[in-house]
Amino acid sequence: MFKTIMIGAGGIASQHCEAMKKLGVEIIGIYDVDKERAGRLALRYDSRAVEDLEAEMAGADLVHILTPPSKRVAYVEMAARQGKHIMIEKPIAVTLEDARAMETCVERYGVQCMMAFTQRFRKGYQIVKNLLDAGKIGDVVQAFCFRVGPGPGFSGTLQDSWRTVRKFVCGMAIESLSHDIDFLQSLAGDIVKVSGKVKGTVEALPAFDNNVDAVLTFESGAIGTLTASWSSHIPYNIKGVIGTKGSVFLQGDDIWDNTKVITRLADETQTVERLEDIFQDGDGYLEENRVFVACIEKGIDVPCGLSVGRKVLEISRKILESSGKGD
Repeated sequence: MFKTIMIGAGGIASQHCEAMKKLGVEIIGIYDVDKERAGRLALRYDSRAVEDLEAEMAGADLVHILTPPSKRVAYVEMAARQGKHIMIEKPIAVTLEDARAMETCVERYGVQCMMAFTQRFRKGYQIVKNLLDAGKIGDVVQAFCFRVGPGPGFSGTLQDSWRTVRKFVCGMAIESLSHDIDFLQSLAGDIVKVSGKVKGTVEALPAFDNNVDAVLTFESGAIGTLTASWSSHIPYNIKGVIGTKGSVFLQGDDIWDNTKVITRLADETQTVERLEDIFQDGDGYLEENRVFVACIEKGIDVPCGLSVGRKVLEISRKILESSGKGD
């Protein structure tokens, strides 16, 4: 049985703990700068809060790094130096310097480090990818994501979220949009050109963006768009791929959930399938952790390593740079 330590006991940690429990991986410790929060999570999963992280890490095979993205380099270095394989939450970091430092570190120590891009492991994504891989959609002409709903900074107020804590501040373009950028790049190929605009609605925190629009060009010549908002009173999302032989859209009446997939092929065959792809059900977290554990067991490369996370961050930074320049 593998053993893991959770670093970070915030909201997302419970999803990873639940996945580890279902997979039979023992959680030997939970570490958080907030000791009480670590203790509460540890009680739920028959684990314990730890204080001497480096010493306790010696007994683990795996490490889950679930902290805010600006606070990860030292944890990655600690885990890699001890030969521990790492699952790290998205986004990889806030700065490219941190992202590159972590890449260099895991390469030096020869450990596996997987980005937790959970959208890749959800039912809806798998349907789209299978259609593309089977050639039923043809060459990608356009790929897009439109995802809106109330979130951090909604109505101009600061909710209880690390994203809006001044020392961690991380807006939508880097944090949440990382899901959408990875979704599109993993399906349509690398993004080679991007321009965008961001807007924040929290006067007390001008560095925090919670609305993003971007126009994309992929390496293949395909085009794309990204729209995301935490300011919308109406929750909704639709994402999809338009190809030379067909189109496929995922849709849901929530910022995250996929409850319908619509496919129309060149022969005019159209299908509308109802999905139970509910984000908070945690199926994506279970599947990504299942793949992570299987890769470690088999000694094979993880499907989305730190280079994937760094490439996603590069696009987020370009959107912010474009917006700042008024491109």
